[in-house]
Amino acid sequence: MVPIFNITTSKNIKVANFYDQAIKELNQFYGIRWSGSIPKIYLVPDRKTFDNLKGYKTEDWVVGSTMNSSDIFYVLAPENYETESNHKYSDDEYFRLIKHELSHLFQKQLFDSYKPIWLTEGLAVYTSGQLMVKKKPEKFTNFLGFFSNGGSGVYAESGFAVEILIKKFGKKRILKVLKGIKTPVTKGNFNKYFEEELGVKLNYSWFNKNL
Repeated sequence: MVPIFNITTSKNIKVANFYDQAIKELNQFYGIRWSGSIPKIYLVPDRKTFDNLKGYKTEDWVVGSTMNSSDIFYVLAPENYETESNHKYSDDEYFRLIKHELSHLFQKQLFDSYKPIWLTEGLAVYTSGQLMVKKKPEKFTNFLGFFSNGGSGVYAESGFAVEILIKKFGKKRILKVLKGIKTPVTKGNFNKYFEEELGVKLNYSWFNKNL
């Protein structure tokens, strides 16, 4: 099937309010003021369209994506959120989804890389407030494995790892570290950079000690 899409302007006031609130709160966290082309949100009507946009079959837990864009993100439309995914709809969850995807666009204003995935996803989980509905792990065991490849497992621990970093070093210092990430990003050079900047070896032992 040829990937051709019809695009219309939505008048969904509730989503617009979620967007405005998320932009305001993320502006305050990241210290960024958008100028020129502000982020645009696309409400995707169903899983089939979402798959065509992504170019492959997505799992039913996937409900949003930036598609590697710097100013556009896509989320399943709220009216079909439950029927087209394995999530239960609530206004709180949908607001956090919008804020999560927007957070990725704010991150791209600081550094042009999605690696390490545990850090970018953890930061989006942390800033979106999704930690409020997640169970805190008793022990960190897997988030560092998500460096170049993602998956549903990255969301369980990464947000709590970022929370520890911010509590330990402060938001300004962590954002400074993000701004200093050089591309192309490899696991080796990032781990070395992380240790040089924060004086911490990137391993589970340190995070578990501070859990």
